[in-house]
Amino acid sequence: MIREQDPRFKHLERKIGIFIALALAGIAVAIVLFGLQKDFFSKKYSLHFTVDRGTGFTKGMPVKLSGFRIGRVTSIALNDQAMVDIAIEIDSKYRTWIRSDSIVKQVKEGLVGDTIVEVSVGSLDKPELKNNEAISYVKTKALDELADEIADKVKPVLIEVRDIIGYVNDPNGDLKKTIRNLELLTRNLEGTRRNADRLLVSANGNMDRIAGQASSVLDTTNRKIESIDLAPTLDKVNNAIDTLDRKLPPLLDKADATLGNVAQISRDTRTKLPGLLSQAEDVMFSTDKLLNSLQNTWLLRDSSPPAGNQLFIRGDSYE
Repeated sequence: MIREQDPRFKHLERKIGIFIALALAGIAVAIVLFGLQKDFFSKKYSLHFTVDRGTGFTKGMPVKLSGFRIGRVTSIALNDQAMVDIAIEIDSKYRTWIRSDSIVKQVKEGLVGDTIVEVSVGSLDKPELKNNEAISYVKTKALDELADEIADKVKPVLIEVRDIIGYVNDPNGDLKKTIRNLELLTRNLEGTRRNADRLLVSANGNMDRIAGQASSVLDTTNRKIESIDLAPTLDKVNNAIDTLDRKLPPLLDKADATLGNVAQISRDTRTKLPGLLSQAEDVMFSTDKLLNSLQNTWLLRDSSPPAGNQLFIRGDSYE
């Protein structure tokens, strides 16, 4: 049996009290630190907004600004219009960025992350929202709504793909017929290629024969050309050219002199021609007068009336 005189048990109650006090102090410090970390002791103010559906909203949901936590959802309640009123609590030190044009919306952090309430940064020229004022809410599409929208858009595409696959697999369709026609065309082209090869081989043989015949014809032509003696003919042509070269200059000189004489005669005749014409007119006029006198004589007079006009009309000798 332990005696009370054991020194280990002296002041036991005091030691237990000190231990309990230290434990309580540690718990209080931990609570204070946790509260400071969670901003339980910072000054806050409240805002509220109304949504059509409360799906996805929970009490205590974090409220974030630019990805940084600034508050939490404090209450969710159904109002008289069957809509959901949601109140949020925000640290007062962040109110400078929350203005009258700020909006809140429900978003997910990542594809499968937690749902949060996100607040947008307002314009600095707008007034700050005060305690218990309303903030605008913008509805975002949930995953099920996005899935339904994507399904509505993808469904026509899938239907078209199904129709295309059915069209491709139809044995009586145009595509299958085209493939069969291509196969037939390929076989025909193969036969055409073989015929073309045979024609080319035959053409090569014919070309060889034609080349041999052409070579023999050229040889014969060369021999005939070489057998023709063109020297006498060329000598005659050269002699004729020499003779023409000797005789042509005197002939040209004579022709030039003749042309000069003709030109001189033309000039001389041009000056004498008006006088000759005038003399000829005078002779003809005198002859006309003589004929008229003879007609008026009694020996040559007849019963015909005298000529009313002269037989010859004097004209201008220069015309």
